[in-house]
Amino acid sequence: MSLRFLYLLLSLFVFSAKGQVTDIGNLTERVSLEKITMVFKDSERNLTINELLQENNANFEPISNLNIGVTYSNYWLKFSFDNSTQTEITKLLALESIVNEDVYLYKIVNQKVVETTVVGVNFPFSTRPIKYRTPVFEIKLSPNQQVDYYLKTIGNGQPRNLTGELLTAQGFYQWDVSKMFFLGIVYGILILIIVFNLSFFFITKEKIYIIFLLQVAFSTLAIAYFDGFVYQYIFPNSGYWSSQSIAVALCLTFICSNRFTSEFFNLKTLVPWAYKTFGFATYLIYALLAFSFVHPWGFNTFIVLMNALTSLVALLLFVSILAAKRQGFASYIFGLIATVCLIIFGSVFQLFLTGLLPDVFVTHYAMHIAVLTQSVLLALAVNDKFRIIREENTYYQEKLVEALNQYSQNLISSIEAERQRLAADIHDGLGQNLLTIRNKILRTLNQKSITDNMQETLNILLDITTETLDDTRSMAYNLRPPILSAMGLTVAIQVLVEKMRDSSKLKIALKMDESVDGVVPKELDINIYRILQESFNNVVKHSKATKIYLKIIRKAQSLEILFQDNGIGFNQNVGVNGQGIIGIKERVALLGGTINITSEIGAGTQILIQIPIVKL
Repeated sequence: MSLRFLYLLLSLFVFSAKGQVTDIGNLTERVSLEKITMVFKDSERNLTINELLQENNANFEPISNLNIGVTYSNYWLKFSFDNSTQTEITKLLALESIVNEDVYLYKIVNQKVVETTVVGVNFPFSTRPIKYRTPVFEIKLSPNQQVDYYLKTIGNGQPRNLTGELLTAQGFYQWDVSKMFFLGIVYGILILIIVFNLSFFFITKEKIYIIFLLQVAFSTLAIAYFDGFVYQYIFPNSGYWSSQSIAVALCLTFICSNRFTSEFFNLKTLVPWAYKTFGFATYLIYALLAFSFVHPWGFNTFIVLMNALTSLVALLLFVSILAAKRQGFASYIFGLIATVCLIIFGSVFQLFLTGLLPDVFVTHYAMHIAVLTQSVLLALAVNDKFRIIREENTYYQEKLVEALNQYSQNLISSIEAERQRLAADIHDGLGQNLLTIRNKILRTLNQKSITDNMQETLNILLDITTETLDDTRSMAYNLRPPILSAMGLTVAIQVLVEKMRDSSKLKIALKMDESVDGVVPKELDINIYRILQESFNNVVKHSKATKIYLKIIRKAQSLEILFQDNGIGFNQNVGVNGQGIIGIKERVALLGGTINITSEIGAGTQILIQIPIVKL
C-alpha cells in the first residue's frame, strides 16, 4: 500500500514538472513561458528537428531565465499540451523581444512534424502569420488532442531573449495595450522634446538646440529598433538594414551626445582634456560604425565594443560635468543627474542584454528609461542654462541702461552747465558791451554839436543796438532762465506760459492747482522746464496749432503732465522722431518717467508724461 502511494506521488510530481504535458484548458489567460517549457542547448549547432525527435538524443532541462544573452549556441524549447475538452482551444505564444535571426516553431503530433512556422527578419514582415512587432505564434489544439511544440533560435554571437507569454486572445490584447500605453508616453515625450527644440532653434538660432534635437531623434530610433518598429515600419523587407539601423542609431546618438556635452558645458575652455577625449571617442565611434556594416563578424564586434565604449563615455561624461562645475559652470545639476541615470539604467540594460538579468519591466525597458530621463533632464538643463544666460543678459542690460542714463544725465548736466556759462558770458560780456554802446550813443545824441545826418545815423544805430541787446538778453534767458533758480519751478513754468502767449499769440490754457516745486531734486528742475519749453517750440514750429491745453497735476507718487494741441498732427506709423521729441524722451527717461505720445493727422497731438516724485 505504501509503495503504491509513493508511486502515485512520484507520478504526480513528474507530471507537474516543467516541460511535461500541460492541460491547456486549465491555464489562465496569461502564463509565462518559463513555467511550461524545458530547454536544450545545442552547442554544436547541427541538430535538426528530426534528429531531435529521436529518443534520448537531447537532454532538456528546466530553466528559470529565458533571457539567454549573447550566445553562439542554438537553443531549443520544448512544451507539450493536452486538450482534454471537447472544443478547440487556441492561444497565442508571444515573445517579449525582437530576435535578429529567425525563430522556428514546430508542431509535433505523434512524433511527426505537422506544421512549421518561421518568423524572423530574413523573411518579409508581410509574410508573418500574425503581424506583430515581436514574434507571435498561434498554438491550436483540437478536442482531445496532445501536441508537442519545439521552438528553435539560432545563436550567432548576438543577444538572445526567448522570454515569452502564453496568452488567450483577450490576454494578448491586454498585454499589448499595457505595453503600447507605456511606449506611447515615452515616444510622445521624446517627440515633444524634438518639436520644442526645433521651435527654440528657429527662435534663437542657437545650434545647440539642433545638436540636442538630433541626439534625441537618434536615441528614439535606437529604442524603436528594440521595440520592433524599425523592422515593422521602416525596413520590413530587409533584415540587414533592420539590424544595421541599431548600429547607425547608437553611433550617431553618441556622436551628437559628445558634441552636445562639449558645447553645452563649454569643455573646450573649462576642461580642455575632456574636450580632446570626447573628440577621440567620436573618431573611435566612427571606426566602430564602419566595422558594423560587415555582417556578421563586424556587427558582432560592434556590439561587444560598443557596450564597453558606452560605459567609458558615460563615465567620462560624469567626470567632465564635475570638472566643469569646479571651473564655475553654473547649470550643471540637471546634466549631472541625467548622467547618473544614464549610467544606472545603461548598466542595467547592458546586463540585461548579456543575460545576467531576467526580463522584467525595469530591465526590458531600461534603455527607454535611460533615454527618456536623459532627454528630459538635458532639456531642463538647456532651459536652465539659457535661463541663467537670460538673467545675466537682463542684468547687463539693466547695467547698460543705468550707464546710458548716467551718461545722458552727465551729458545733459554738461549741456546745462555750458548753457549757464554761455548765458553768463552773453549777459556779462556781450550784453554789457552792447549796453555800453547804447549808453554812448545816447550821450552822443544829447550833444548839441552833432549834425542832422549824424543824429539820424545814431538813431538807427541806437535802434539796432537796443534790438540786439534785447535779443541777447532773451538768448541768455533761454539758455538758463534765472527765474528758475531764483523763484523755483512753479513760477518758472507760469512765466514760460506767459512768454509763449505774448510771443506766439497762442491761446494757452494752464491748469496747475498747486506748487510743483520739490518733485525732483533742484538740479533736475531744469529738465522739466526744458520738456515744456521744447513742447511749446514744437507746436510753434510744426503743428500750426492755435490752442494748447497744459495740465500739470501733482499726485501722491508722481507728477503728471498733459500737453495737448489742436494742430495738424502727424502719422505715428512712420516712426520718425525729430530732435525735439528725442530730447524730450531723453529727459523723461533721465527723470525715471514714462511718456506716451498720441497723434493723428488733422486731430492734433497729445503728450502724457508721468514723472515719479523723489522724496528728499
